[in-house]
Amino acid sequence: MKKLTNLSNIVLNLSTKSKLVLTPVSDIADLSSIFYLGSGPSENPMFHYVLPLISTIAPIRFALAGSASCHIAARTSDTALERKSLRLRVHATHLLREKLQTPGGVSDQSVLASILMLAQLDMCSGDCTEFETHLKAAVAVIRGPVYDGEVNQYYFEQRLAWLDVMSSTTSQKPPNLTMEEVETIIGRFSSNGQRQWSYDVFPCPIDLFEIITEVTFLFKIQPEEVKSRIQDLGRRLNEWKPPLMTGARKHMVEAWKLGIKAYLHRLFPDIQNEESLSEQVLALAELIPPASSWSYALLWPIFQVAVTLGDENIEEKNLIRRRLKIALETIGCRHHSNALEVLEAVWAKEEEFDRFSISIPGRTIMLV
Repeated sequence: MKKLTNLSNIVLNLSTKSKLVLTPVSDIADLSSIFYLGSGPSENPMFHYVLPLISTIAPIRFALAGSASCHIAARTSDTALERKSLRLRVHATHLLREKLQTPGGVSDQSVLASILMLAQLDMCSGDCTEFETHLKAAVAVIRGPVYDGEVNQYYFEQRLAWLDVMSSTTSQKPPNLTMEEVETIIGRFSSNGQRQWSYDVFPCPIDLFEIITEVTFLFKIQPEEVKSRIQDLGRRLNEWKPPLMTGARKHMVEAWKLGIKAYLHRLFPDIQNEESLSEQVLALAELIPPASSWSYALLWPIFQVAVTLGDENIEEKNLIRRRLKIALETIGCRHHSNALEVLEAVWAKEEEFDRFSISIPGRTIMLV
């Protein structure tokens, strides 16, 4: 936290002529820990690769301030602060475009960091109007001939791969990255010959993210051998054992495994399944305090089983409503309330939706 404190003067030293005075650094510190799942601040990539850029990269400075304003506005129902967040977001985008039009104006690292911060702000604001545009731009950056992800230990492209694939699970569109590109990015998680992963990049283990990725691409592409490959993925998922862990972390990872099973069975209903997945996922969720980072990371697996609930599952639906409302009130990320709105529409059978992606025309939801 000391590093954040040292940045306070930089964050606040802006002209008030534009009426875009940034949010205090304490709020940005709060923002950086919202989805923090590691065992100490040193593990959080935000501290290593994003926050140090605040002093020199204006788009990041404004995007982070916009994010902090967005979260606080949602928690406190402050419409004025919400409008401020929108102005900050628009200004950050304008500044980034200016830099891109200036030869040598900014490095690829800074561009990618700025784009990802804007994408995450767009997601948390709830409207997701520019989210897909940001992802496409980020993919173009990492495909550039001079981009070097090693500078940030590949954190930016790892985060991009996660957002790209996971957004595709609730959309009819395929990911912007290719399967080969995602595999390459995931393959860079290694140290001393062993696969490593960070809860702050992927909330589920790499092995499980690989399965989500393969299932998603298989469904979007539908190759001839899809049936045998899906059966193989189902077997891998059943046989996968989590690393040694305890407490909320263990419950969260187990819930993700079951959520992936529900996702697999929804996309490929011919795959046999006799498990009560919704009951198991919600039982695991109840073992985790609802106002905690571990609980916030359960949105995707809970959504996968929630869409299967029928009229008789009143208690289960109320449990989900309660947890998602607590998440919104605690951290102020509107993708939780967006997810609940979609679930309410699915449960009420009032709107048409794609039964595979659970996407509703005119609505965009992100579950990460």
